[in-house]
Amino acid sequence: MKERQNPYIILTVILFVCMLAFPAFHLVCHRNQSTKSQRENRTLVAFPSPNPAQLDKFPAQFDLYFNDHFPFRDKFLDAYFLYSQYNHQSPTPAVIIGEDDFLFCGKEEKELYEGTLVFTEEQMGLVADELARRFETLQKMGIRYYIFLAPTSYEIYSEYLPPCLQRTSETATEKFCRVMHERAPKIPLAYLKSTLLKHKGDTLLYRKNDNHWNSLGASYGAEKIMETLSKDFPLLPFSIKQDFTLIPYIRSDGNLYSWISIRGNSPKYQKDWEYAVVYTDTVDFASVEDTVQDFIPTERFVYPHEYEKQFRTNRTNHPKILFIRDSYCNNIIPFVTPYFHESLFIFDAWKYGANYDIIRQVNPDIVVLMIYEPHIRNILKTL
Repeated sequence: MKERQNPYIILTVILFVCMLAFPAFHLVCHRNQSTKSQRENRTLVAFPSPNPAQLDKFPAQFDLYFNDHFPFRDKFLDAYFLYSQYNHQSPTPAVIIGEDDFLFCGKEEKELYEGTLVFTEEQMGLVADELARRFETLQKMGIRYYIFLAPTSYEIYSEYLPPCLQRTSETATEKFCRVMHERAPKIPLAYLKSTLLKHKGDTLLYRKNDNHWNSLGASYGAEKIMETLSKDFPLLPFSIKQDFTLIPYIRSDGNLYSWISIRGNSPKYQKDWEYAVVYTDTVDFASVEDTVQDFIPTERFVYPHEYEKQFRTNRTNHPKILFIRDSYCNNIIPFVTPYFHESLFIFDAWKYGANYDIIRQVNPDIVVLMIYEPHIRNILKTL
C-alpha cells in the first residue's frame, strides 16, 4: 500500500518552484519597461544582447540587469529609504546628509574634496595644452577666450559637512589652476571660490537640497564674470548689482532631495529658498530668448532641450558672447544676457568641447568656458 504524501510538503514544493520561476517570468514580461529611474537620476541597465563570440560576458551583464529590474524593486527601495530616514541616514551614497539638513552630493564632489578624484598632473597638463590651443586658435579669429570654474558647495559650506569628511591639503582644482598658470598663463582663468567666500554671510548662496548655487550665489559669480570681461570690452559694465533686485521665494524639488525622496514624499528636504530676478527701472533694455534651435544636440544627450539657449537685445553695438557650459550656468543666464547684443549658451553633454563649427557659424566676440569644478577632467574625453 502506497504511503500518502503530506499535502503540506507538496504545497511547499509548489510554492518553492513558483518563487524560483516568478523572477524569470517577471523579467520576460517586463523586458520593454522604462529604463529611466527618476529617483536615482540614472538609466537602468538594459537587457544584454547575447553575443555568441562573447558568451563569457553574458552572466555578469545579466546579473547587472537583474539587479536593476528584479520584482518589486521600487517597493524594496521605498522600504529601505524609510528605514534610512528613520535612522537619520542617507539611503544612497550619492547624497550625504550634513548638519542643519544640508545635503551634499556624494559623487565626484566628495572625491574632489577628499583628494581621491583621479586627475593626475600629467592629465592636467594635457588639458592645459588643449585649452592653450583653443585660446590661440580663437585669438587668430579675433575672439577673446575666458575660463571660469564654479566651486562645489563643499568648498563654500564645509562647516555643514559631517566631521568624518576631511579636506585634502590641495584639491585637484587647485592643482589644475597651478598647472594652467604654468603652461597657459595667457588664458584669463578665474576660480569663483574666492568670490563666493568673500560674499558668504547669513544668507545661503547654495540651495540646501541641491548641489547647485542659488540665484544669489550665481549673481556674485556673474558679477565677477562681467568685471573680468569689462576690462577688455569697455562697453560692458564693471558692476551689474545695481541693475536688479532679488525676490526670495520657496522652491521645491532640488536634485539631491529627489535622490533621497520616496516618490516625492520627503517634506523635510523638499523646500528651500530661491530668488527671482527683477530688473530695476534703471535698466532700459531686455534680452529676448530665441526659441528656434539652430544646432543639433550632442548625440545621446539626456537633456536635448537644454543643449542650446539663445538671447538677443537691441544693443547692436555691444559684443556677442558664446558660453560653453553645464547646468551650473543656468542661474548665470539672467544676469549676463541683458548686456550683450547676442548670447548663446551651449550645453554639450559635459564634454566642454572646442565647438569650432558653432563658433565659426556664430562668430562671437567672446567665448567663455564655464565648468563645474569636478568636471574639468571631462575635457580629456574630447582629445
